Amino acid sequence: MRRSTAAAALLTALALGLLGPPATASAQPPGDVAACLDGNCTLRITGPVTVPLDGRAGPTGLSVSSIGPFAVAFWVHRPTGDGLGVVGNAGSVRFGSDRGTLAVRVLELGPDAAVIELSTEPT
Repeated sequence: MRRSTAAAALLTALALGLLGPPATASAQPPGDVAACLDGNCTLRITGPVTVPLDGRAGPTGLSVSSIGPFAVAFWVHRPTGDGLGVVGNAGSVRFGSDRGTLAVRVLELGPDAAVIELSTEPT
């Protein structure tokens, strides 16, 4: 197993251990997954969901894998490889590329739901 694959598997296992099993619903208002295509939106997430992105900032999608009382775990899909993010309440993370930056911010977090904000900045 390649080192990056092993590290990703370890991070996923740790995130799932901290977060517990994923909820069963998907994205709900305030926002719609389709409205996120440009990478700028706010979503209420109640479980695993995949958000397609047009790639203007590099990433082509974001997949929320689990929501727990302390963090949201997700994968950012990029042509160069996927990146794992685990973000707690009021936290944020940025994924940069030569095309721009995608920021993911957790605005609200509860045991079964989260409100996340996506924003992009071109290079």
